[in-house]
Amino acid sequence: MPVLRADELVFILPEIILAATALLVLLADAFAGEERQPGERRDWIGYLAVAGIVAAMVAVRREPPEAGTILAGMVARDGFAAFFKAVFLIATALVALISIDYVARRRIAAGEYFCLLLLATTGALFMAGAASLLTFYVGLELLSLSSYALAGLMREDPRSQEASLKYFLNGALSSGILLFGISLLYGATGTFDLMELARRVQELAGAGTNAGPWPLLVLGAAFVIAGLGFKAGAVPFHLWLPDAYQGAPTPITAYLAVASEGAAFAAIVRVFFTAFEDAGAVWQTAFLLLAVLTMTVANVAALRQVDVKRLMAYSSIAHAGYILAAVGAGSDLSRPAVLYYVMAYVFMNIGAFAVITALQAQGEGEQLRDYAGLGRREPVLAALLVLFLVSLIGLPLTAGFMAKVMVFQALIADGNYWLPVVIALNSVVSVGYYYNLVRYMYVVPSEKEPVPDAPVQVPAPVWTVLAVCAFFTLALAFWPDVFLRWTSVSTLAMAGF
Repeated sequence: MPVLRADELVFILPEIILAATALLVLLADAFAGEERQPGERRDWIGYLAVAGIVAAMVAVRREPPEAGTILAGMVARDGFAAFFKAVFLIATALVALISIDYVARRRIAAGEYFCLLLLATTGALFMAGAASLLTFYVGLELLSLSSYALAGLMREDPRSQEASLKYFLNGALSSGILLFGISLLYGATGTFDLMELARRVQELAGAGTNAGPWPLLVLGAAFVIAGLGFKAGAVPFHLWLPDAYQGAPTPITAYLAVASEGAAFAAIVRVFFTAFEDAGAVWQTAFLLLAVLTMTVANVAALRQVDVKRLMAYSSIAHAGYILAAVGAGSDLSRPAVLYYVMAYVFMNIGAFAVITALQAQGEGEQLRDYAGLGRREPVLAALLVLFLVSLIGLPLTAGFMAKVMVFQALIADGNYWLPVVIALNSVVSVGYYYNLVRYMYVVPSEKEPVPDAPVQVPAPVWTVLAVCAFFTLALAFWPDVFLRWTSVSTLAMAGF
């Protein structure tokens, strides 16, 4: 049984802080008693959760002294894990801030909400730092179970209950598929350790496809791709995602789109670029096909959406397709491209959801027509939403543009010239549904005559999130070298691990 030494404790300190804060938040809410006053708010619980996230962020070791493992090879100690831990914690802090007012207005139990949010992020951190298939699976289950509950916390809304049930049933199936794939890999190689698995794969690849365990290895990898494809929202494993996004609390929709999806890509890069690097031909083609199918189906389906959260769900699926294209490239630029894209997507997507959350907290903003006249009613809010949508399209001078340039470079470095054309065509298609939202804000007259004079009540935490997301959406485009250097160093640290 692995024993945690004192010098190893620092590398899982963020997970320990998050788990402890989750329990503290739950206990604090319980000891505070029931809310007896109709207008009583417990915003302090949200701020307590944010404080715990910030403490965990400070505890992340961004430059480990030497790449390696701890806990008898169960957890990785490298720059790759530190990168994703920092990104997930930033995303969770932003989601927690936009949740404070939303939770109070929708009468959601604050203690349960923020406790589950912190536990889900703890699972995501373990996924990013997994050096063993067992650690990765345990982290995935913690993330998944917490997410199922978060999706159904609006108990009085039937759509929330439906979303939680569908998410749970599909998630249970995908977990079973993933676990079956892991068992096949263990049967073929006799190990759960990723580095040992890499050595066994290298031996089997050298022996040729006629080697006895090779078909079992390929089948296991296929099941693992299917299980991770569910969490990433890849087509055809995406059917749960639009319903879950529509029914879940809006901040949780943002969380699922960035942290949950990002954790899946952290696991994909960790598992396939570490353990299956010598069998790239087996999985790279599969990821490229998934990428084309995912981005095309999602962008076409999004054109018909009138519900804003369903539209953003298909947008999330499409962006998963773009990231899968970088994974499938298999070049030296693939891993930095994935990391850069995930980081950029956090800011532009949470920024868009911050605007949507501010509206939906007041009982509006669910349908596209609800945004009619927003450009006159709230010009700053509308302009920020346009900025984030422009970045999601991938137009120049935004983080989304640089993220797609990174994907193009990874594909071209691998000699793939047709997939950048497919991505560009899909980006053109995406203009249709993103512009539809902009058209309602600035062109379509409001059905409410006259346009309400009362401004949208945007609390200070949401304005803070909007400012941070807008800054980094532009900073990632104007000063990309700073962030590219971080992604490159993080992936090199993983390669030496």
